[in-house]
Amino acid sequence: MRVRRLQLTDYRNFPRLDFSPPGGPVAIVGRNAQGKSNLLEAVYLLSTMRSPRADGDGELIRRQADQMAGVPPLARLVAEVEGRGGPLRLEMVIVARSGDLDPLAARPAGVPRANKLIRVNGVARRLADAVGQLNAVLFTAYDMDVIDGPPSLRRRYLDITISQVDGGYLRALQRYAKVLLQRNHLLKRVRDGSARPEELAFWSQELVREGSHIVQARALTVASLGPLAAAAHADLTDGQEELALVYQPQLGGAIDGRQAASLSQAELAAAFAQVIARWGEREIGAGASLLGPHRDDLLFHLGDISAATYASRAQQRTIALALRLAEARYLLERRGESPVLLLDDILSELDGQRRAAVLAAIADYEQVLVTATELDRFSAGFLEGATLFQVAGGSLEAIAGAAGAETGEASSGAPSP
Repeated sequence: MRVRRLQLTDYRNFPRLDFSPPGGPVAIVGRNAQGKSNLLEAVYLLSTMRSPRADGDGELIRRQADQMAGVPPLARLVAEVEGRGGPLRLEMVIVARSGDLDPLAARPAGVPRANKLIRVNGVARRLADAVGQLNAVLFTAYDMDVIDGPPSLRRRYLDITISQVDGGYLRALQRYAKVLLQRNHLLKRVRDGSARPEELAFWSQELVREGSHIVQARALTVASLGPLAAAAHADLTDGQEELALVYQPQLGGAIDGRQAASLSQAELAAAFAQVIARWGEREIGAGASLLGPHRDDLLFHLGDISAATYASRAQQRTIALALRLAEARYLLERRGESPVLLLDDILSELDGQRRAAVLAAIADYEQVLVTATELDRFSAGFLEGATLFQVAGGSLEAIAGAAGAETGEASSGAPSP
């Protein structure tokens, strides 16, 4: 799978961009805050339909975007993709909500809220139906937060990875979120005496149904990712450390991650329902759902120690890299075609041995976009086969004389419809 053409309009710091990246390795260099990360984020956004960095979609609209009187500003992203299923055109339009506009200013006051409109091959689609049409894996310096940050980051990692290969999983997540909201509201009412405990039965049943789907998918995915991550980690460390992934479903200790991977969804649902029945009074007292995949965790062990607690920053960085390499291999195996790899300025933080190992691990993927501040971050062998571009101030240009420069194009002209 590869992106044949990427067009951006008023996205982040790009007023206009029309970029036709070639296959194989593509190196994009430039100083900080020039648009390197924004470019990779745009590709990843069209894959997962959510930004890995923005707190709200309104942040993605260029602050200087043209705005006609009474018309909200917007950003537009278009990718033409080539995959095993044939050509694919993905389009996202991010429109600031008109109610958030300051009538006395040319732009929204602060960061506006925004709506996303999605089209696949020209047909409007729901967000959930567009996720995973383009498969991509993004490596960033913030990946270490997945290792030692809050459990929500690890759940998000699993959710994004699984959603790229399983649309039913994403829909189960969306239904689960709605059920959880209703059930928590009812638990508070029962605790406060304004509702009866018997009213919880329906929402508990729905929580079990959707939750068992999510737990099973996460357990099976970690069972597949674990060996892939261990192998990638062994390559990065020359076999000196052993990495293990441990999935922890929050089912009151009744079932662990390995057991969850061996059970059917019906068996998981039955066990989940039994635990919820036993925890009824405790949940009413807390006024919240204490069990379920919204409280799951994913742990990383080096040998017999917790990586989050005892691993050094260098070790955590290596684990994060191994996890992304495992994700790429997992998507390749599940989809039968290689995802687009996006490496955002991570090479500068690696020693020579790990840098060489990462570049070797990604060499066989169909399309790899790698950013760096300087060309010396890349090995001579990598540069010989790479197409080189430079980004500055939201403008992208091929580096003259670079290998393969003729096969990739970039311009700041207005994208065609």
